[in-house]
Amino acid sequence: MTTDNNCSLAMLTTSNQMGNVIKNKKLLPVYFQDNKSLIVFLTGKMKEKKYEKEIKILIRLFGDSINKEELQQKIEQRNGNIELVIKELVQQSVEKEDKLEAERKIKELEITEQKQAPEKELNETNDNKNIQKEMEKTEIGETKPGINLQGYCINETCLAANAKLPVWVNVGFDNITFVSDKTSFSCSDCKDSTITSIVKAMFYNSEHSICASGDSIPVKDNNYQCLYTIKFGLSYELKANKIRQHAKSIEDLRDRSERAMNSTEIRNLITELQKYEII
Repeated sequence: MTTDNNCSLAMLTTSNQMGNVIKNKKLLPVYFQDNKSLIVFLTGKMKEKKYEKEIKILIRLFGDSINKEELQQKIEQRNGNIELVIKELVQQSVEKEDKLEAERKIKELEITEQKQAPEKELNETNDNKNIQKEMEKTEIGETKPGINLQGYCINETCLAANAKLPVWVNVGFDNITFVSDKTSFSCSDCKDSTITSIVKAMFYNSEHSICASGDSIPVKDNNYQCLYTIKFGLSYELKANKIRQHAKSIEDLRDRSERAMNSTEIRNLITELQKYEII
């Protein structure tokens, strides 16, 4: 009995001593009743400091648009890959800005219609049709991760073809070869394989390469979004793969993340976001 009491007293004394040390480091004052609670507390503190440097960098970039706890969670989900976290946050910011811009335009249209209603009641139907047409222009096809091609449909019964509007076609993650004016991609409007000419290619959230006939070296990149003009009559080879982690160690990962933060693309992106007061 004496031995057990001495062991318990020793454990309690050790816990109290470690608790006092933590108090001296100006952390939260905690009274530890056993070693288990001390371990849980210290583990939580170590977890908070694991990505402290990365969190500070992201807070400087994005300000108050995201809280520290959410940043910690996102970094842990990406295994410390700050580049992927930045891309995700930028995408969220862009989507939020697009949504706010769309809501602003809708509000402006509503205000305009209210002011003009007494004077232009007879033209209300035509105005609504024009608004609908403008909306349709921005909604023909959509871009998704991987390869996205923009071209023109030749189907006579297709609304996009009749309006001479370009249509986005998503190919996804794939390797494809085509001649720009001799294609047969499926139109997202009429669903027929009548997209016979391609004018633009966009790679979205992918590691990719693009090479035109006559080019000795393909253009390779892994930016969040890259847009290329497709020239008439040339043959193209496009490749897109999902973005993957290439780091071989934690040190390599940190070096890659720091280089990404200092890259021209990220600096330009930050400048553009600041221009529109997103950050």
